[in-house]
Amino acid sequence: MIKINLLPKEIQEKGKGLEWLILFGVLIVIFIAGGLSSYLIQLHGYNKRLAVKTKWAAQLAEIKAKVAQVEQLDSQIRVLNGRKQTVVSLLHGRLITPRFMEIFYDFVPKDVWLTDLNIEERGGGGLKITAVSNSLTIDAIADWMQALESKPDRFSGVDLSSIDSAQSAPGQPATYSFTMTFNYASPPPGA
Repeated sequence: MIKINLLPKEIQEKGKGLEWLILFGVLIVIFIAGGLSSYLIQLHGYNKRLAVKTKWAAQLAEIKAKVAQVEQLDSQIRVLNGRKQTVVSLLHGRLITPRFMEIFYDFVPKDVWLTDLNIEERGGGGLKITAVSNSLTIDAIADWMQALESKPDRFSGVDLSSIDSAQSAPGQPATYSFTMTFNYASPPPGA
């Protein structure tokens, strides 16, 4: 079959350009639609990532606030523990002399009396004692020294000065004066 085109050439040429123009317009629309859809997909992904980032930033801020609160509580705990240790050491230091006196007078024999007692505090809950004393017998002095040395966990460095003998009147018994120095170690708290 033969096709005969009866349209003039100008009209035939005129229609061909329109097809190309429509084809070019469709391609531009497809390209714009593809670009716009790609842009919208990327914008949606960006907004999702931004929302996740904002959520993480909020969680991070909450965690940082909690960490700051924990650090503040830790510093308060350290301060309170320091104060507690100070109070315990002060209380322990205040009680060392009365405890020493209770123990000390159990060790003093009945024939010995003190004329002067000097108590000097040492570090670590210890005391250095200098006791100027008189005694009716030498045996009482020896008993006292032996009693102190029998408790090395409490008393150490027991040192006896020279013993001077004096008689107040003829026919009266002699009295012996001496100085005893020793260290007292405080028992641990609760002992």
